[in-house]
Amino acid sequence: MRRFAFILALAPSVFAASAPESKDISQAGIQTAFRILQKEYIRSGDLTFDELNRAALAGLLERLDFGAELIPRKLESVPEAQQGVRSELITPQVAYLRPQAFTEREIKEVERQLGLFITAKAAHLILDLRTPAPPGNFNDAADMLSLFLPKGEVLFKMKQMDQSASETETNRREPLWAGSLLVLVDDETNNLGETIAAVLRQRKQALLIGAPTRGGAVRYETVPVDAEWSLRFARGEVLLADDSSVFKKGLKPDFAVELPTSIKRQVFEAGASKTVKSTITDQPRARFNEAALVAKPNPELDAYIRRSAGEWLPEDAPKPSDVVLQRAVDLITTRAHFQSAKIDWKRKDIPATK
Repeated sequence: MRRFAFILALAPSVFAASAPESKDISQAGIQTAFRILQKEYIRSGDLTFDELNRAALAGLLERLDFGAELIPRKLESVPEAQQGVRSELITPQVAYLRPQAFTEREIKEVERQLGLFITAKAAHLILDLRTPAPPGNFNDAADMLSLFLPKGEVLFKMKQMDQSASETETNRREPLWAGSLLVLVDDETNNLGETIAAVLRQRKQALLIGAPTRGGAVRYETVPVDAEWSLRFARGEVLLADDSSVFKKGLKPDFAVELPTSIKRQVFEAGASKTVKSTITDQPRARFNEAALVAKPNPELDAYIRRSAGEWLPEDAPKPSDVVLQRAVDLITTRAHFQSAKIDWKRKDIPATK
Protein backbone atom coordinates (compact mmCIF):
# COMPACT_ATOMS: atom_id res chain seq x y z
CA MET A 1 0.00 0.00 0.00
CA ARG A 2 2.87 2.40 0.70
CA ARG A 3 4.18 1.98 -2.84
CA PHE A 4 0.70 2.57 -4.27
CA ALA A 5 0.33 5.68 -2.09
CA PHE A 6 3.60 7.01 -3.53
CA ILE A 7 2.21 6.54 -7.04
CA LEU A 8 -1.00 8.37 -6.18
CA ALA A 9 0.96 11.19 -4.57
CA LEU A 10 2.87 11.77 -7.82
CA ALA A 11 -0.08 11.08 -10.06
CA PRO A 12 -1.13 14.77 -10.47
CA SER A 13 2.30 15.46 -11.97
CA VAL A 14 1.89 12.67 -14.48
CA PHE A 15 -1.55 13.87 -15.55
CA ALA A 16 -0.49 17.52 -15.69
CA ALA A 17 2.47 16.66 -17.88
CA SER A 18 0.68 14.33 -20.28
CA ALA A 19 -2.87 15.67 -20.37
CA PRO A 20 -3.28 19.42 -19.78
CA GLU A 21 -7.08 19.14 -19.82
CA SER A 22 -6.92 16.93 -16.68
CA LYS A 23 -5.78 19.78 -14.41
CA ASP A 24 -9.31 20.15 -13.04
CA ILE A 25 -9.60 16.49 -12.02
CA SER A 26 -9.89 16.02 -8.26
CA GLN A 27 -7.49 13.87 -6.25
CA ALA A 28 -10.27 11.32 -5.78
CA GLY A 29 -10.83 11.26 -9.55
CA ILE A 30 -7.13 10.65 -10.19
CA GLN A 31 -7.08 7.73 -7.74
CA THR A 32 -10.20 6.27 -9.36
CA ALA A 33 -8.61 6.57 -12.82
CA PHE A 34 -5.53 4.68 -11.60
CA ARG A 35 -7.63 1.88 -10.09
CA ILE A 36 -9.70 1.53 -13.26
CA LEU A 37 -6.62 1.32 -15.45
CA GLN A 38 -5.04 -1.29 -13.19
CA LYS A 39 -8.15 -3.47 -13.39
CA GLU A 40 -9.82 -2.79 -16.74
CA TYR A 41 -7.04 -1.62 -19.12
CA ILE A 42 -6.57 -4.02 -22.06
CA ARG A 43 -3.01 -4.71 -20.89
CA SER A 44 -3.42 -4.06 -17.21
CA GLY A 45 -0.73 -6.67 -16.52
CA ASP A 46 1.83 -4.18 -17.84
CA LEU A 47 0.88 -1.63 -15.18
CA THR A 48 3.04 -3.05 -12.43
CA PHE A 49 4.01 -1.02 -9.36
CA ASP A 50 7.49 -0.60 -10.83
CA GLU A 51 6.15 0.66 -14.18
CA LEU A 52 3.74 3.09 -12.51
CA ASN A 53 6.49 4.42 -10.25
CA ARG A 54 8.73 5.00 -13.28
CA ALA A 55 5.89 6.74 -15.12
CA ALA A 56 5.15 8.94 -12.10
CA LEU A 57 8.82 9.98 -11.76
CA ALA A 58 9.10 10.62 -15.52
CA GLY A 59 5.97 12.79 -15.41
CA LEU A 60 7.26 14.75 -12.43
CA LEU A 61 10.64 15.41 -14.06
CA GLU A 62 8.91 16.47 -17.27
CA ARG A 63 6.78 18.93 -15.34
CA LEU A 64 9.77 20.34 -13.46
CA ASP A 65 11.64 20.67 -16.77
CA PHE A 66 15.26 21.74 -16.05
CA GLY A 67 14.42 22.23 -12.35
CA ALA A 68 15.33 18.56 -11.86
CA GLU A 69 16.81 15.84 -14.03
CA LEU A 70 18.42 12.42 -13.87
CA ILE A 71 22.00 12.37 -15.18
CA PRO A 72 24.46 9.49 -15.60
CA ARG A 73 27.02 9.61 -12.79
CA LYS A 74 29.85 9.33 -15.30
CA LEU A 75 28.79 12.70 -16.81
CA GLU A 76 28.88 14.67 -13.56
CA SER A 77 32.41 15.93 -14.19
CA VAL A 78 33.43 18.07 -17.17
CA PRO A 79 35.93 16.42 -19.56
CA GLU A 80 39.25 18.21 -19.94
CA ALA A 81 38.60 18.57 -23.68
CA GLN A 82 35.61 20.80 -22.91
CA GLN A 83 37.45 23.14 -20.56
CA GLY A 84 39.49 26.25 -21.19
CA VAL A 85 38.96 29.83 -22.36
CA ARG A 86 38.83 30.88 -26.01
CA SER A 87 40.34 34.35 -26.28
CA GLU A 88 41.34 36.45 -29.24
CA LEU A 89 41.68 39.96 -30.55
CA ILE A 90 39.25 39.88 -33.47
CA THR A 91 40.40 43.38 -34.41
CA PRO A 92 42.89 45.66 -32.64
CA GLN A 93 39.91 47.21 -30.83
CA VAL A 94 37.59 44.22 -30.34
CA ALA A 95 38.46 41.43 -27.88
CA TYR A 96 36.66 38.09 -27.54
CA LEU A 97 36.35 35.74 -24.54
CA ARG A 98 34.46 32.45 -24.21
CA PRO A 99 34.74 30.35 -21.03
CA GLN A 100 33.79 26.76 -21.77
CA ALA A 101 33.15 25.23 -18.33
CA PHE A 102 33.04 28.22 -15.90
CA THR A 103 35.52 26.63 -13.51
CA GLU A 104 37.73 28.46 -10.99
CA ARG A 105 40.76 27.93 -13.22
CA GLU A 106 38.92 29.42 -16.19
CA ILE A 107 37.90 32.53 -14.25
CA LYS A 108 41.56 33.14 -13.40
CA GLU A 109 42.40 32.75 -17.09
CA VAL A 110 39.65 35.23 -17.99
CA GLU A 111 41.23 37.74 -15.59
CA ARG A 112 44.64 37.17 -17.13
CA GLN A 113 43.33 37.62 -20.66
CA LEU A 114 41.50 40.80 -19.70
CA GLY A 115 44.81 42.18 -18.46
CA LEU A 116 46.39 41.39 -21.82
CA PHE A 117 43.51 43.04 -23.70
CA ILE A 118 43.86 46.17 -21.56
CA THR A 119 47.59 46.26 -22.26
CA ALA A 120 46.81 45.94 -25.98
CA LYS A 121 44.40 48.92 -25.60
CA ALA A 122 41.32 47.04 -26.77
CA ALA A 123 38.22 49.19 -26.27
CA HIS A 124 35.45 46.61 -26.69
CA LEU A 125 34.88 43.15 -25.25
CA ILE A 126 32.55 40.43 -26.53
CA LEU A 127 31.84 37.95 -23.72
CA ASP A 128 30.43 34.74 -25.21
CA LEU A 129 28.29 32.80 -22.70
CA ARG A 130 26.69 30.38 -25.17
CA THR A 131 28.76 27.30 -24.30
CA PRO A 132 26.52 24.36 -23.22
CA ALA A 133 28.37 23.83 -19.94
CA PRO A 134 26.88 21.87 -17.00
CA PRO A 135 25.71 23.84 -13.96
CA GLY A 136 28.59 25.43 -12.07
CA ASN A 137 29.62 26.89 -8.71
CA PHE A 138 28.26 30.37 -7.99
CA ASN A 139 31.50 31.38 -6.32
CA ASP A 140 32.96 31.33 -9.82
CA ALA A 141 30.08 33.48 -11.11
CA ALA A 142 30.78 36.01 -8.36
CA ASP A 143 34.50 36.03 -9.21
CA MET A 144 33.77 36.74 -12.87
CA LEU A 145 31.26 39.49 -12.11
CA SER A 146 33.80 41.11 -9.77
CA LEU A 147 35.96 41.78 -12.84
CA PHE A 148 33.30 44.17 -14.18
CA LEU A 149 31.28 45.62 -11.28
CA PRO A 150 32.38 48.40 -8.88
CA LYS A 151 33.76 47.41 -5.51
CA GLY A 152 31.15 47.17 -2.77
CA GLU A 153 28.23 46.61 -5.17
CA VAL A 154 25.76 43.74 -4.71
CA LEU A 155 26.49 41.05 -7.29
CA PHE A 156 23.47 38.84 -6.64
CA LYS A 157 21.58 37.10 -3.85
CA MET A 158 21.00 33.41 -3.21
CA LYS A 159 17.81 32.18 -1.55
CA GLN A 160 18.11 28.61 -0.30
CA MET A 161 15.12 26.31 -0.07
CA ASP A 162 15.22 26.00 3.72
CA GLN A 163 16.02 29.65 4.50
CA SER A 164 13.68 32.62 4.76
CA ALA A 165 16.38 35.22 4.14
CA SER A 166 18.67 35.36 1.12
CA GLU A 167 22.47 35.44 1.18
CA THR A 168 23.98 38.53 -0.45
CA GLU A 169 27.13 38.29 -2.55
CA THR A 170 29.07 41.57 -2.66
CA ASN A 171 32.05 42.56 -4.79
CA ARG A 172 35.17 42.79 -2.62
CA ARG A 173 37.66 43.97 -5.25
CA GLU A 174 38.20 46.74 -7.75
CA PRO A 175 36.90 45.99 -11.26
CA LEU A 176 39.32 45.21 -14.05
CA TRP A 177 37.43 45.92 -17.27
CA ALA A 178 35.95 49.38 -17.87
CA GLY A 179 35.44 49.30 -21.66
CA SER A 180 32.25 48.56 -23.58
CA LEU A 181 30.79 45.08 -23.19
CA LEU A 182 28.57 42.90 -25.36
CA VAL A 183 27.33 39.55 -24.04
CA LEU A 184 26.25 36.66 -26.27
CA VAL A 185 23.55 34.32 -24.89
CA ASP A 186 21.15 31.62 -26.05
CA ASP A 187 19.09 28.74 -24.67
CA GLU A 188 22.24 26.71 -23.89
CA THR A 189 23.69 29.38 -21.59
CA ASN A 190 24.17 27.62 -18.24
CA ASN A 191 23.09 28.81 -14.79
CA LEU A 192 26.28 30.82 -14.16
CA GLY A 193 26.30 32.42 -17.59
CA GLU A 194 22.67 33.40 -17.26
CA THR A 195 23.29 34.96 -13.86
CA ILE A 196 26.30 36.91 -15.16
CA ALA A 197 24.31 38.18 -18.15
CA ALA A 198 21.32 39.13 -15.99
CA VAL A 199 23.43 41.11 -13.53
CA LEU A 200 25.40 42.97 -16.20
CA ARG A 201 22.25 43.82 -18.16
CA GLN A 202 20.32 44.99 -15.09
CA ARG A 203 23.18 47.35 -14.20
CA LYS A 204 23.17 48.58 -17.84
CA GLN A 205 26.81 47.58 -18.24
CA ALA A 206 26.22 45.25 -21.18
CA LEU A 207 23.96 44.63 -24.14
CA LEU A 208 22.73 41.08 -24.74
CA ILE A 209 22.84 39.63 -28.25
CA GLY A 210 21.55 36.25 -29.40
CA ALA A 211 18.54 34.18 -28.40
CA PRO A 212 16.40 34.05 -25.21
CA THR A 213 17.82 32.05 -22.32
CA ARG A 214 15.80 29.31 -20.66
CA GLY A 215 15.61 30.73 -17.13
CA GLY A 216 17.85 28.31 -15.24
CA ALA A 217 19.59 30.77 -12.88
CA VAL A 218 19.47 28.46 -9.85
CA ARG A 219 21.94 26.61 -7.63
CA TYR A 220 21.82 22.90 -8.35
CA GLU A 221 22.57 20.04 -6.00
CA THR A 222 23.48 16.59 -7.30
CA VAL A 223 22.70 13.48 -5.23
CA PRO A 224 23.40 9.86 -6.28
CA VAL A 225 20.24 7.74 -6.39
CA ASP A 226 21.84 4.44 -7.43
CA ALA A 227 25.08 3.06 -8.84
CA GLU A 228 24.58 4.62 -12.29
CA TRP A 229 22.33 7.67 -11.89
CA SER A 230 22.26 10.90 -9.93
CA LEU A 231 19.44 13.38 -9.38
CA ARG A 232 20.34 17.00 -10.13
CA PHE A 233 17.75 19.43 -8.76
CA ALA A 234 17.39 23.15 -8.01
CA ARG A 235 18.17 23.87 -4.36
CA GLY A 236 18.61 27.65 -4.33
CA GLU A 237 17.23 30.50 -6.43
CA VAL A 238 19.34 33.41 -7.67
CA LEU A 239 17.92 36.87 -7.03
CA LEU A 240 19.20 40.07 -8.56
CA ALA A 241 20.00 43.19 -6.54
CA ASP A 242 16.32 44.28 -6.65
CA ASP A 243 15.17 40.79 -5.52
CA SER A 244 13.84 39.93 -8.99
CA SER A 245 14.37 36.45 -10.41
CA VAL A 246 14.84 35.06 -13.93
CA PHE A 247 14.08 31.45 -12.95
CA LYS A 248 11.63 29.95 -15.46
CA LYS A 249 11.48 33.40 -17.16
CA GLY A 250 14.83 33.70 -18.87
CA LEU A 251 16.42 36.74 -20.50
CA LYS A 252 15.35 38.32 -23.76
CA PRO A 253 18.32 39.72 -25.68
CA ASP A 254 18.48 43.41 -26.56
CA PHE A 255 19.32 42.36 -30.13
CA ALA A 256 17.75 39.06 -31.16
CA VAL A 257 19.79 37.03 -33.66
CA GLU A 258 18.74 33.51 -34.63
CA LEU A 259 21.33 30.78 -35.03
CA PRO A 260 20.36 27.09 -34.96
CA THR A 261 22.02 25.20 -32.13
CA SER A 262 23.42 22.62 -34.55
CA ILE A 263 25.15 25.36 -36.59
CA LYS A 264 26.55 27.00 -33.46
CA ARG A 265 28.06 23.73 -32.30
CA GLN A 266 29.61 23.17 -35.72
CA VAL A 267 31.12 26.65 -35.51
CA PHE A 268 32.53 25.97 -32.04
CA GLU A 269 33.98 22.62 -33.14
CA ALA A 270 35.48 24.10 -36.30
CA GLY A 271 36.86 27.05 -34.35
CA ALA A 272 38.70 24.76 -31.93
CA SER A 273 41.51 24.40 -34.45
CA LYS A 274 41.15 27.82 -36.08
CA THR A 275 40.89 31.44 -35.05
CA VAL A 276 37.58 32.85 -33.85
CA LYS A 277 37.83 35.50 -36.56
CA SER A 278 37.76 32.77 -39.23
CA THR A 279 34.21 31.83 -38.13
CA ILE A 280 32.86 35.25 -39.13
CA THR A 281 34.92 35.96 -42.25
CA ASP A 282 34.88 34.37 -45.69
CA GLN A 283 37.99 33.09 -47.43
CA PRO A 284 38.16 34.80 -50.84
CA ARG A 285 38.32 32.37 -53.74
CA ALA A 286 41.38 32.30 -55.94
CA ARG A 287 41.20 34.71 -58.87
CA PHE A 288 43.31 35.36 -61.92
CA ASN A 289 45.70 38.19 -61.05
CA GLU A 290 49.21 39.42 -61.78
CA ALA A 291 50.76 36.76 -59.53
CA ALA A 292 48.87 34.02 -61.38
CA LEU A 293 49.95 35.52 -64.69
CA VAL A 294 53.62 35.31 -63.67
CA ALA A 295 53.20 31.77 -62.31
CA LYS A 296 51.23 30.87 -65.48
CA PRO A 297 48.41 28.77 -63.94
CA ASN A 298 44.92 30.30 -64.01
CA PRO A 299 43.07 29.39 -60.80
CA GLU A 300 39.69 30.47 -62.19
CA LEU A 301 40.09 28.31 -65.29
CA ASP A 302 41.29 25.36 -63.21
CA ALA A 303 38.24 25.63 -60.95
CA TYR A 304 35.91 25.91 -63.96
CA ILE A 305 37.35 22.75 -65.52
CA ARG A 306 37.10 20.79 -62.28
CA ARG A 307 33.49 21.86 -61.71
CA SER A 308 32.63 21.02 -65.34
CA ALA A 309 33.94 17.51 -64.68
CA GLY A 310 31.58 17.24 -61.71
CA GLU A 311 34.32 17.58 -59.11
CA TRP A 312 33.42 19.12 -55.75
CA LEU A 313 35.70 21.94 -54.64
CA PRO A 314 36.31 22.90 -50.99
CA GLU A 315 35.04 26.44 -51.57
CA ASP A 316 31.73 25.02 -52.82
CA ALA A 317 30.90 23.54 -49.40
CA PRO A 318 28.70 25.78 -47.24
CA LYS A 319 30.73 27.09 -44.34
CA PRO A 320 29.04 27.31 -40.92
CA SER A 321 29.16 30.92 -39.80
CA ASP A 322 28.59 32.49 -36.39
CA VAL A 323 26.06 35.16 -37.34
CA VAL A 324 25.55 36.13 -33.69
CA LEU A 325 29.21 37.05 -33.30
CA GLN A 326 29.12 38.72 -36.71
CA ARG A 327 26.26 41.00 -35.61
CA ALA A 328 28.09 41.85 -32.40
CA VAL A 329 31.18 42.94 -34.34
CA ASP A 330 28.97 44.83 -36.81
CA LEU A 331 27.30 46.67 -33.93
CA ILE A 332 30.65 47.73 -32.48
CA THR A 333 31.94 48.80 -35.90
CA THR A 334 28.80 50.83 -36.64
CA ARG A 335 28.88 52.51 -33.26
CA ALA A 336 32.55 53.43 -33.67
CA HIS A 337 31.84 54.82 -37.15
CA PHE A 338 29.06 57.11 -35.96
CA GLN A 339 31.03 58.26 -32.94
CA SER A 340 34.02 59.19 -35.09
CA ALA A 341 31.98 60.91 -37.80
CA LYS A 342 31.65 64.66 -37.33
CA ILE A 343 28.20 65.32 -38.70
CA ASP A 344 26.43 68.64 -38.32
CA TRP A 345 22.75 67.72 -38.23
CA LYS A 346 21.59 71.35 -38.35
CA ARG A 347 20.26 72.44 -41.70
CA LYS A 348 22.37 75.02 -43.47
CA ASP A 349 21.62 77.06 -46.55
CA ILE A 350 23.94 76.17 -49.38
CA PRO A 351 24.98 79.28 -51.31
CA ALA A 352 23.76 79.25 -54.90
CA THR A 353 26.39 78.77 -57.54
CA LYS A 354 26.65 81.25 -60.35
